Amino acid sequence: MTSINPVPSTLDVLMGGYRAHVHGRSLPRPVAVGFYPNESEVTIQPEGGMDLARVLANLLLWAHTLAEVTAEWSHTTDHRLHVSVLGRATTGARFRVYGGGLFAYTLGLVDLDAGERDGVSLDELYALVCLLREVHSTREAA
Repeated sequence: MTSINPVPSTLDVLMGGYRAHVHGRSLPRPVAVGFYPNESEVTIQPEGGMDLARVLANLLLWAHTLAEVTAEWSHTTDHRLHVSVLGRATTGARFRVYGGGLFAYTLGLVDLDAGERDGVSLDELYALVCLLREVHSTREAA
């Protein structure tokens, strides 16, 4: 009798890659996880609520666990900032981590017109998080 070893589907591989990536890591909890076999991609939206600095900081925590990272931000036509980070896990799975908030919450620190998108470095995102936290702290102290 011949035994058949089933070939794992792309979805199985993506789910396994996600499980392997998060196992043993303390990462911000995702509010959404998507598996896209046709694109061979896992998408993650980390928690953060309405606090843009927290959303971006959580996105950065995820981003720093990935290799071959690129990032992009956009000012959507409905006046939101959308940030997307693309990278690879050690398993080889491609991860897209995304988040954002109201563009007004950037406090004029992001120079993008509505409908415009641009590449952004993780250092620039980190600087934005620090500036947003600084402004928030100054406002609370006043």
